[in-house]
Amino acid sequence: MSSSARNSRWTLGLFTLLLFTCLGVYGQSTTSQPTALERTRSTRSWQRSERAAFKNPQTSPLDSGHIKGFRLPFFPINPSLAQTVRWERCADSNWFEMSTSTERKPLYRKYAYLYFQYEGQTLRLTAFQSQALQERDGFEDYLFVPFGDETNGHETYGGGRYVEVERGEWVLDFNQAYNPYCAYSGRWSCPKVPQENLLDVRIEAGTRYKPMAGHL
Repeated sequence: MSSSARNSRWTLGLFTLLLFTCLGVYGQSTTSQPTALERTRSTRSWQRSERAAFKNPQTSPLDSGHIKGFRLPFFPINPSLAQTVRWERCADSNWFEMSTSTERKPLYRKYAYLYFQYEGQTLRLTAFQSQALQERDGFEDYLFVPFGDETNGHETYGGGRYVEVERGEWVLDFNQAYNPYCAYSGRWSCPKVPQENLLDVRIEAGTRYKPMAGHL
């Protein structure tokens, strides 16, 4: 996802159980499973872009006084946590107002369940689609996957993290998971993870968390 979508991706909802259901439309990407080398190269490029964005005053989520000397930390790259997933389309998927940490309520809908493998288990996350981004050229296939795991509050931000998936490719890569901007500054409207996307495993991949003063 290009950096031009960064301001949009932070405006998802508060912890809430969404009551829509996914019904019976299954699919699998026609692309092959990414190789370890391909995903490692992709993630290294993504990490460079993320660090550059944090250093640039025009794109950084950090308050100006925190930019100098800050280095965004990451877990070691784990190619096994980048997978082409099986997905199940949400047939009953009405647009709804997603709660946020501010009064803003953007429109989203549940788009698909994503099934992935983790240490011999099949786990599931829900991917959401933004109405606003769906109407923008270049972002029609963008899906947002907020999730929580057992690293939250320790190695990662306590409110959870986020990862992106594109329709058609259906690659879920936790190595490119990131923290919400509100983890770094109170200036931002903070997405929080819905109950259905809380995992009881440790996802040791993606962006770690270095708290700012007052944002533990």
